[in-house]
Amino acid sequence: MDTKHPGCVHCKSRRCAATDKDGPIPSSCPTEVYADLIKETTERYHLVENKAVIQGWYKMMSRILDPHNPREKLSWTRVDEIMEYATIRGMKRIGIATCYALLFESELLSDILEANGFEVLSVSCLCGEVNPQDAGLDGNIFCNPILQAEVLNREKTDLNIMVGLCIGHDILFLRHCTGETTPLIIKDRALGHNPVAALYMSQNNFYKERFIRPEQ
Repeated sequence: MDTKHPGCVHCKSRRCAATDKDGPIPSSCPTEVYADLIKETTERYHLVENKAVIQGWYKMMSRILDPHNPREKLSWTRVDEIMEYATIRGMKRIGIATCYALLFESELLSDILEANGFEVLSVSCLCGEVNPQDAGLDGNIFCNPILQAEVLNREKTDLNIMVGLCIGHDILFLRHCTGETTPLIIKDRALGHNPVAALYMSQNNFYKERFIRPEQ
């Protein structure tokens, strides 16, 4: 595959991660096709809001990728990373935007955060008791991710964590939330909220026929 459209997942040269930058590259390489964006996007890291995020990430990764302890990176869970990032950034008020069906998991998360000195505010997707008909929908249950976002905006949380919001609802939450937000749990009803398992299983007979349909 060698087109002008970005296709990094199909790249065989992997020039961006190589020490030799003079090797062959596909014509689709975004580094070449969008060379004009490199300087522009690099400058954006100097914006106050972006600089704080990237420095927080850098300090966290400096601990995880400790050159004197190469196995250190294998011990960091996502929960550890979130707490470390928040600590580095001086974030104290943590918001949890949770699916109603994952309140148990969110309570466990809240307990961990509080035990580590954070103030936790949580909002369930079913808060608001909106009549679905008012939004042009059928049924008697209506999740309100926009309300979740606005509640946490009002509460002025420093960092928000998404726990199991449905696809679509996560998009609306991110669109309306003004605070920094990171996902912890991505809902996957079939695979115990571990969606990457579907990718691995697509390589064997269990799921291959489910995702890769034979050509007609």
